[in-house]
Amino acid sequence: MGDEGKAGADLKAQAIDWLVALDCGTADEQAFAAWRDSDPRHASVFAQVAATWRRTADPQLAMLIDPIAPPPPMAAPVAPHRVSRRAVTAGAAALLGVGGAGAFLAWPRRSYAATAVGERRTLRLPDGSLAMLNTDTQLAWRFGRDRQLWVERGEAALLVRAGATPVRLYSDPIEAGLSDGRFNLRLAPEGGQLLVVTGSATAAYRGAPSETIGAGSALTVADGKAQVSRWLPDALAAATAWEQGRIIFDGMRLDRAIAEFNRYLPEKMVLRQADLAGTRLGGAFQIDDPDSFLLALREGFAIDHRRAGDRIELFRRSN
Repeated sequence: MGDEGKAGADLKAQAIDWLVALDCGTADEQAFAAWRDSDPRHASVFAQVAATWRRTADPQLAMLIDPIAPPPPMAAPVAPHRVSRRAVTAGAAALLGVGGAGAFLAWPRRSYAATAVGERRTLRLPDGSLAMLNTDTQLAWRFGRDRQLWVERGEAALLVRAGATPVRLYSDPIEAGLSDGRFNLRLAPEGGQLLVVTGSATAAYRGAPSETIGAGSALTVADGKAQVSRWLPDALAAATAWEQGRIIFDGMRLDRAIAEFNRYLPEKMVLRQADLAGTRLGGAFQIDDPDSFLLALREGFAIDHRRAGDRIELFRRSN
């Protein structure tokens, strides 16, 4: 890339950073105005970027990844740390400047809500739909002509009301259009899972062709692969039990059960002995009562525990 091309790419990157900060409400608008007015090219490139966003509503332009610090529990803007620029770079290059910076500033900003580790909360969205946030979850929304939701980390249960347009749900890696109904989206380091409890979703995985997912089915993305599968009623109940503050283990391995409980605990459980991992568990436990789970392990499997710093170590009790 020549010097001119590199300068253009750098300028576009600056414009994207300003757009994201303005959308999140974290920008110094006087500083933005000074940047925009300092060079005619700044205003032109910003207009192209803003026009692309308005036309495509592409979540890649503003998806927050790895925020600098956990956001406060009340709905509030969060400063972005890193932004994906692939879609906006491709789109902005093909568009002439439309609307300009002033038009973008009138574009409604997203609202945010988040939960801390171990916290759950329910939100009533502008159209009357409900969103329940599980532990360590961040959600953003923008409701105007379109209804848009971003799950940026964690897990959210959505009760969507009928409206003039479907709800557009964005995450990395799943995007979907939701009918009225009940849905659960859970993100994980290796992928994510969109569960349709009632209603239907037209979902896609990172640009793949979309497909319709009916009630009782889920799109699961793991390790770069996507699969749609039907779920039995017991599996549906276990996946949504967190809404009632419960974790259900139905033959689950101990290492997976610990991972589930650890999502809600500031003190994490760890196995001292690797051969304990395959122990199969059953039963239901309250999310906010790990002591009952630890007691069941001791009485049912002779697996004891001790606290060591910020960890709870599990080990087999010797006779």
